[in-house]
This record gives sequence, structure tokens and C-alpha cells, in this order.
Amino acid sequence: MGLIQGTCVECVGISPLGDPAAYLVRGAVIALRKEDSNCVLVRSYEC
Repeated sequence: MGLIQGTCVECVGISPLGDPAAYLVRGAVIALRKEDSNCVLVRSYEC
């Protein structure tokens, strides 16, 4: 899976222990562990 610049990513849930978290990306919900999500650079802005 890849992300392209300008794609909106929204955190829609975090597990009770804090890892993993669920993200909404282009209509699909994906779960990422902190170890993996730390490799993704995002900027905050209104989608």
C-alpha cells in the first residue's frame, strides 16, 4: 500500500492499549502499529 501527496488520512480509532490505531484512507480503514505509523510523515490541515 502506498500513499501519495495530498491524500487525506484521518485517525478513526485507537485500540484500548494504544496500539494499533485505525486510519481512514481514501474510503478504506486500515490499522497501523506505532512502529509502522512512525515511518509516515503527515501534515495537519482540513480535508
